[in-house]
Amino acid sequence: MKRLFDLFKSQKGPLITTIQPSGESFEVPKNKTLLQTALSEGVNFPYHCTVGTCGNCRCKLIDGEVRAIMDFSYTLSEAEISDGYILACQSLLKSNITIELEADVNQPSEPLETFSGVIKDTHMLTHDIMQVNVELDRAIRFSAGQFADIGLPGFGRHRSYSFACAPLDGGQKSLSFHVRNVPGGSYTEWLFDNDRKNERFELHGPSGAFWLRTSDAPILAVAGGSGMAPLKSILDDALLKGVNRPITYLFGAREQRDLYCLDEMQALAKQWPNTFNFIPVLSEEATDSNWTGKRGLVTDFINDETTGFPIVDSHAYLCGPPGMIDATLAVLEEAHVNLSHVHYDKFLDSRQLDN
Repeated sequence: MKRLFDLFKSQKGPLITTIQPSGESFEVPKNKTLLQTALSEGVNFPYHCTVGTCGNCRCKLIDGEVRAIMDFSYTLSEAEISDGYILACQSLLKSNITIELEADVNQPSEPLETFSGVIKDTHMLTHDIMQVNVELDRAIRFSAGQFADIGLPGFGRHRSYSFACAPLDGGQKSLSFHVRNVPGGSYTEWLFDNDRKNERFELHGPSGAFWLRTSDAPILAVAGGSGMAPLKSILDDALLKGVNRPITYLFGAREQRDLYCLDEMQALAKQWPNTFNFIPVLSEEATDSNWTGKRGLVTDFINDETTGFPIVDSHAYLCGPPGMIDATLAVLEEAHVNLSHVHYDKFLDSRQLDN
């Protein structure tokens, strides 16, 4: 009876979160989320939106209970939830818990900082995707695959854009981003309507949990639209670092006019030390066009025959619109790919974030 009373009494105060495999632990007040507290304690915890839509703060609950502020199923798949994954930004502790966070020598550790910058030049990559080249007031260090939040004078909320360039040792001031013109998006309407050379902005970063994990496993990359940017950064960086893994990269687009970076992918394939298959897939290309490549959805081609390696043994990196990510996750779950080997970055536009 005394043990039960002591246990009940112990739950009245802050609860304890323990992170594996590091063994790090910290107290979590009952009115604070797991993510809020982890960040205040200086834990290197991946996150982005903080409202349960992006999935970057996904972690695995090993022991204990949490209460979900928002239903995890809005962002996580059934398989992820049944496997114990939770969203730290939506988790209030009901008991002491143990969670699992990745420990990898390549894990990003660069601190969040605020920079000022200027737009140096822009050019169109497709009819609705623009490359924006910028210069910061000082060098930023980031990991390939990460993003930054961009703030413009007169606009209330920052927007997030992935770095489209490989990071340099020691950091860099010159950066590039791929920006898609979102119908009704105030940021992109401003950017696309006029020449914005020499316009100033604020950058907060780096952020994000989309980075290449250490492994020898084959890489399955799937992207659509401006989701090309972080994967280009990852692959350019991997080539520089001598990564030697087979890769199949499925890129989904509607029509030929939506394809871009084809020359860059061809150059990567020539220099890659292992098998490199870049496969564009068009979903709405006219039947009488000159296109001789794949037609349909990228998910139609996630199979061992197309990739050239067993899907179940691969590590998957997915980047693009939520619908494409969710459909790809479902296919990978059916193929029994280990969920801890699946990494994704859902590109939410301003309409989705505001809803």
